[in-house]
Amino acid sequence: MIAARTTTTTTTKSSATFSRLSISKGCGTNNDRYRNRLAATRCRNRRRRGSSFFSSSSSGRTFRAVAAAAKEEEEEEGVDDDDDDDDAYYAQEKYDWEVGGPNDVPIPHLMNIYKGDKPLEPLQTSFCAPHSKTCLPRNNTTRRYFSTDKKSNVRFFVDPGDRVVLHSLAFATSLSPDSTCEAPTEADESTQPSYMKSSAICRFTPQWVIRAGPREKVYFAPEEVHAAIVTCGGLCPGINDVIRSIVGTLEEGYGVSKISGIRYGFSGFWEDGFENMELSKKVVKKAHKQGGSILGTARGGGDVDKIVDSILRQGINMLFVIGGNGSHAGANAISAECARRGSLVSVVGVPKTIDNDILLLDKTFGFDTAVEEAQKAIQAATIEAQSALRGVGVVKLMGRQSGFISMYATLASGDVDICLIPEVDFDVHGKNGVIEHVKDLLDEQGHCILVIAEGAGQEFVKVSGTDAGGNPLLGDIGPWLCKEIKKSTKCDVKYIDPTYMVRGCVANAHDAIMCNVLGQNAVHGAFAGFTGISIGYVNTHCVFLPIPMIIEKERLVDPKGRMWHRMLTSTGQPDFKEYEEEEEQEEDKEDETELNIPDKEIFEPMR
Repeated sequence: MIAARTTTTTTTKSSATFSRLSISKGCGTNNDRYRNRLAATRCRNRRRRGSSFFSSSSSGRTFRAVAAAAKEEEEEEGVDDDDDDDDAYYAQEKYDWEVGGPNDVPIPHLMNIYKGDKPLEPLQTSFCAPHSKTCLPRNNTTRRYFSTDKKSNVRFFVDPGDRVVLHSLAFATSLSPDSTCEAPTEADESTQPSYMKSSAICRFTPQWVIRAGPREKVYFAPEEVHAAIVTCGGLCPGINDVIRSIVGTLEEGYGVSKISGIRYGFSGFWEDGFENMELSKKVVKKAHKQGGSILGTARGGGDVDKIVDSILRQGINMLFVIGGNGSHAGANAISAECARRGSLVSVVGVPKTIDNDILLLDKTFGFDTAVEEAQKAIQAATIEAQSALRGVGVVKLMGRQSGFISMYATLASGDVDICLIPEVDFDVHGKNGVIEHVKDLLDEQGHCILVIAEGAGQEFVKVSGTDAGGNPLLGDIGPWLCKEIKKSTKCDVKYIDPTYMVRGCVANAHDAIMCNVLGQNAVHGAFAGFTGISIGYVNTHCVFLPIPMIIEKERLVDPKGRMWHRMLTSTGQPDFKEYEEEEEQEEDKEDETELNIPDKEIFEPMR
């Protein structure tokens, strides 16, 4: 939850006030001297490098103010002004950062792609909001336009240099849950305390991603924009909320009048029989009151050449793709093909997955609603099981490859005794198997509540083939597990599968807010000239991320992570997998090796 800004205080007075405030609060402590010297050193070094971190007008004033405050403090404390060695040390401070630096995550921009007759030039934005005092009525209409004479008094636009740190948690050692560490060097091992000799030292180098939001300079004139929205993949609560937000921001925020809805996924671009839906604020006014997608959705249809041909033929220059990993892969391919052709087309993705399995993001829209709706199914199963003689309530929830819904629903419920997810192997039979634990629970408390993700235990119900989106087909683990429980013990099994109830419902308040924010920032990203990007929350801040970065693999529950441990504490369930002694030893060796391999998604190589 750390955000960085490249803009600096523009007056000496305010900078000096900040520095003096630090001095007065710390009473001239060593920590305050360090901070002031470090700030002065950074200012000096960036000026020497000619960094774009500071503007030339403000950097000198800021540097002089900070340096003066540091010098004043040193004189008061009687400190010698021989800081060359200290400055050299502070200049190597590893968290130092600047726009375009090695830790700055780059994203594609149309300035580097467009191959038109005229170079792409930034324009003054038409985006405004009445409450911000940036808008004035024009031509006796309700449309409001940017008021240039008031812009200097308003904090409304996001600076292009604003950044958000990608990972906010720095691990001390590999013993910390969820940590990923680099292999320790001999020097590291010689200086480690004895209790840390077997663990790797975690070296954290922060990565910075671009903060989302409206920019003062844009690369599209609203009257020239033809925007298109397409929804792909399965249903998810909140799709219509995102559509409504995108349309409202385009029309009301920027003044775009031509917005098309592509019907039934990517195939709606090129298959016969599909006509675009004309979208406007009036058309989508009540769309968020219903579940599903007003545009229709489907898997497959990703013929990139035909899609791009259709985009260029229709004059579409902004495309918003609402979908999961597969849909984002398609959006990335479309963006790359448009770039290859040198076309002025911005492609922006909005992550849609009820499974919450998108890398790097705090959460995806629809997930909270899914967990909330799952509570109803678990509560019903609990009532049924408690009311029956030796009752067993089995609830199957969504989660093809990740068990986030099952894990969070289990934690939220408090009634669940067993939770099974795809990331954690388990035995059904045997002394350490699931059924044996079910028997124990029936003997002890008279009932048992079991939650299982749809992708769990697929080795027991294997099927072949893939769906239209290329995903492996899943066997139906729920009914199979119920039969195995019935065969093994005397009980009354109640089975509930709320899959389509969860998918098709209206988004709850939390997801509805998230959808509005994501939709607005998707439009801001397109107008800012970015392409091949996706929108999401990172450390509670909305950011722009390059699509390849988030589709490299699915995000999975970490069986060694804190949230899974919390869930185990809640259910009290044992390990349902029985390993041979040799297998355990071999796995331990593999784990030790893995601890010393840095996760490139989280940690950049040490420089």
